[in-house]
Amino acid sequence: MENVFGKRLANARKIKCLSQRELCEQMGCIVSSNAIAKYEAGKMLPSSTVLIALSKALDMEVDYFFRPFTFQIDAGKFEFRKKSSLGVKQENALKEAIAAQVEKYLEVESITNDYKRFDIDFRDETISTANDARALANRLREQLDLGTDGIPNPIDVLENRGVKIIEMEVETNGKFDGSCICDNEIPVIVLNKNNSPERKRLTIFHELAHLILSFADNTDTEKLCNIFANEVLLPSAVLKQIVGERRKDISLVELKDIQRLYGISVEAVMIKAKQLSIINENRYRSFCISLNKSAILKEKVRESVYPEEHTTRYERIVYKALSDELISVSKAANLLNESIDTVLGHINMA
Repeated sequence: MENVFGKRLANARKIKCLSQRELCEQMGCIVSSNAIAKYEAGKMLPSSTVLIALSKALDMEVDYFFRPFTFQIDAGKFEFRKKSSLGVKQENALKEAIAAQVEKYLEVESITNDYKRFDIDFRDETISTANDARALANRLREQLDLGTDGIPNPIDVLENRGVKIIEMEVETNGKFDGSCICDNEIPVIVLNKNNSPERKRLTIFHELAHLILSFADNTDTEKLCNIFANEVLLPSAVLKQIVGERRKDISLVELKDIQRLYGISVEAVMIKAKQLSIINENRYRSFCISLNKSAILKEKVRESVYPEEHTTRYERIVYKALSDELISVSKAANLLNESIDTVLGHINMA
């Protein structure tokens, strides 16, 4: 019990970005930071008074600290890309929060017997070029039976195949797009919930690339993942069919139409057009210069026009478990981080 309590306490403290000393101060110094360290090390348990103070300071129900670890995800295995420049505390907090959410996800899947095993793996091929990445992107579209149209909801497509997709509220001024992990053969993709639909869609397949592709040594892995993601969303053959094999320029009207149809940003389409030699390097450079010079143009180019997409599967199976009387209302509220009244309100609405 001490070991479970200690791990839960340490996880909750990290999620709140608090040091042991700062947690002690949040509790009004009713115990020392040394005592906090002993709790986390499993050397002793707190009194009921201290337990309630810990619960309030960390915004966690008392039951949380004693809940056994039915499923465990190693938070340390989450990878953060070079673009992500979070502080160490913020990064650790995010990792622990993600791991806690995945643990809940796996628990409710176990309760409802809704576990799906992800079975797509392209690591039998080593990729080193842009064409390799595009070829496997089109292979993925074939396996997912996507045809050549835009993908209405990538989140649903991948979750229905067994990928766990977690959205986190991360205010990072563009410093965090996503992360991924595959622990115990459970693929998890994390998205910044605050990003635009176009950015999240690209991030989903960028992170999927990290999970299912194998890269040759000394290759620019991040660039190849972006090419893969771009190709999944908008196949090269489709772009050429829409705009042509060679163009002197592509109008913003055309680019925004492609954005609406395929849920890919104007900038990503222009990058692709340059990579496929539809436009030349000078035209692409001119586009970037114009973008940086004109705030009005930048706003038009970066305006999101695709409908919002959010993960709903986890919430659905929690309510399924509740409807089938497999869990109580209080358990559902705990799993959803909602109040009992909110959960009851959703049941009554249904």
